[in-house]
Amino acid sequence: MWNRVAILLRARFAARGAAETVPIAALFLHASVAAFLCGVVRDALSPYTYAAFALAISSGLIALPLLGEFGALLVHDEADAWVRALPVAEVEQRLARALHVLTAVLTQSASSLVVAACFAPSSMDVVARVELVLQGLALAVTVAAALVWLQSLFGTRAPALLVALQTLLFGSVILGAVVGVRFVSGFGRLEAPSTDAVFAFPPALFAAPFAQGDFGAWCALGWTLCAAALASLLVLPSAGVDAPRSARSWSSVLFAPLRALALRGWVRRDERASFELVFDALAREREFVMRSYPLIGVPLAFLALGARGEQGPARDGIAALLLFTTATYLPVLLAQVVVSRSHRARGILDTAPTPRAAIDNGAFKALVMRFVVPLYALLSVLALAQGELWSSLRLIPIAFLVAVLVMRHVWHFCVHDVPLSNAPEQVEAKLQWSNLLATLGVLLTIVAVLAWRFVDRAWIAALVVAILLALELAAERDWRRVRV
Repeated sequence: MWNRVAILLRARFAARGAAETVPIAALFLHASVAAFLCGVVRDALSPYTYAAFALAISSGLIALPLLGEFGALLVHDEADAWVRALPVAEVEQRLARALHVLTAVLTQSASSLVVAACFAPSSMDVVARVELVLQGLALAVTVAAALVWLQSLFGTRAPALLVALQTLLFGSVILGAVVGVRFVSGFGRLEAPSTDAVFAFPPALFAAPFAQGDFGAWCALGWTLCAAALASLLVLPSAGVDAPRSARSWSSVLFAPLRALALRGWVRRDERASFELVFDALAREREFVMRSYPLIGVPLAFLALGARGEQGPARDGIAALLLFTTATYLPVLLAQVVVSRSHRARGILDTAPTPRAAIDNGAFKALVMRFVVPLYALLSVLALAQGELWSSLRLIPIAFLVAVLVMRHVWHFCVHDVPLSNAPEQVEAKLQWSNLLATLGVLLTIVAVLAWRFVDRAWIAALVVAILLALELAAERDWRRVRV
């Protein structure tokens, strides 16, 4: 039995392209984040508060990939029909899937937990540090099981709801990591949790062994939850084949006016084929949606949080900063343009009697109309609600055109092939991207400050919009002339 389970487990890892490799980059990232955050707060916290903080960081780090395509890969069987034809029992298939989840989750969570144990306060002895790692692994299993079940239940039945939940959770994790350090000092010497904290904040429950007093019941509850999570992985149903979506979905109706507007006044005749293909098909690619849509929750959450409690110029400044710096999210969006589960049909574009420049330009315009326009429409609503009406109205068109120009100039750096042409597991984020994102972040921050400070008249705003439109038209002409 166990030999067959081991074969199935190796096959699952091989299907992800990771049968003989260790995710060194991900482990290093998790360890680096944990080292920085735990090193900052270690001297200000009691053993219990430090344990709760470290467990929260570890569970947040493992939740981020599980909220995206990593969780979907753990649920979805690429060769489900082939596996079911093998002479193996259903329980063996379920064991292999559960071990796949456990191996992936425990490997990634261990990197941050070991670092957190090394940075623990001096009052925690070696046994306490080992116990911190074990409690963190139990929490990681519990969180992973909940998120994998979320993917399994809603992935094919209610994908729109799943994306909404992922966006909310993703934004919450990022905000918790960024602003949580600000509130640590207020709980620095807390020696034991309250009942409300235990049920509202799972790391507080799994940190119970480090609290002063008798909290054996809470420790037992934490391990009971972990055991239940393990059992739930064994009964996790296999993800079925994604049901084909209706050609007339709610999103196609919602975006129909944008599509008609672009086709009438912006998209050229030789660009129309790639525009319509990307406009319709890319939003139906599950991996593209899971990898890109939840990231929208980050700027929206920061905009809502940052402007809260601020008044006057400070409120407008925060809104301006988020309107412009949101464009740093666009390279992540562009990197997924080549993603498709139907990538073997790339011959449609490879053999099209159309220049590569027209294919790229049509795909670029489809991304702008399908994703960038709705994103800035949503940002505009929040900016209008948070800032003054005039301040928002004069900056929103400028921020949108800046985002389009950023997209135009980083397209060829991020999109390395024709649209919808690569399998999702073959899409990689290159290390050079950190320099690109950092540079974009700095430049767009400067642009945001300059726009907020100097674009204070209607005629100035109109002049800047005209200049940006001219730059976009010139960039498009240059793009079509060079890219053949």
